[in-house]
Amino acid sequence: MVVDLGSGSGMDTFIAALKVDLRGKVTGVDMTDEQRRKAERLRDRDGFLNVTYLRGYIEDVPLPDACADAVISNGVINLATNKSKVFREATRLLRKGGRFAIADIVTEVQLPDSIVCNAMLWAACIGGAAQRDNYCQMIGAAGLRVVQVEDNPQYQFISDNAKGASRKFGVKSISLLAVKQ
Repeated sequence: MVVDLGSGSGMDTFIAALKVDLRGKVTGVDMTDEQRRKAERLRDRDGFLNVTYLRGYIEDVPLPDACADAVISNGVINLATNKSKVFREATRLLRKGGRFAIADIVTEVQLPDSIVCNAMLWAACIGGAAQRDNYCQMIGAAGLRVVQVEDNPQYQFISDNAKGASRKFGVKSISLLAVKQ
């Protein structure tokens, strides 16, 4: 099974469903009813029979321990105030040897309070970004071994505030792969 943390409208669940084919299962987890309804509507329209959606928070997923071969997330963990809890939850969901494959927003340096406390920059996925080394350390502390981290230079911020924070603090998108030990 693949679990998508913060599945939103389901795009990543559909890609995962194509990879696992009908023998595998994909479960999207999202806290917003509107996003889950949209994902279910798209799933039903396109015939993804092996995809389900659950209402839940990425820090507290309503699934049993060691149920997943892979946990994925795309640009959502930076919005969580307790990233360590999210990483522990991903570890709990994964079977031994399971993969944690994510894209997220991180920074090169620790952000000042003026950025962290700015609601507009949180909404722009900047304010909640963790410093890259700390981010990887939190993943390791949760019981996962980081095996690959790559920058995603094609990801571009849109707002002037976000672009400025990106230049000044090294805010950027990364892809990360970790394995449960």
